Amino acid sequence: MTTEVYAVIGAMAPHRAGEIGAATRLRDDLRYDSLRLIELAMALEKHFGLPPLDMGESVDVVTAGDVADLVRQVRA
Repeated sequence: MTTEVYAVIGAMAPHRAGEIGAATRLRDDLRYDSLRLIELAMALEKHFGLPPLDMGESVDVVTAGDVADLVRQVRA
C-alpha cells in the first residue's frame, strides 16, 4: 500500500525530485502547494476508496511517509 501511495504522490507532484520515499517532503522537495495537496487528497480518496482526507489543513502531513500513515489510519 505504501508503494501505491508514493506512486500517486509522484504522479501528481509539480516537481519530481528523484525517487519518493518516506522522508520526501511534499512542499520542499516536490513543490506541492495548498491546492495541489487538496488535489492529491482527492486522488488518494478515489484510488483507495477513502472518506474525505484533510491534508491541506493538517500541519502533521509534511512528508510522503506522513501521507502513507494518514491513508493507513483512515483505512483501519
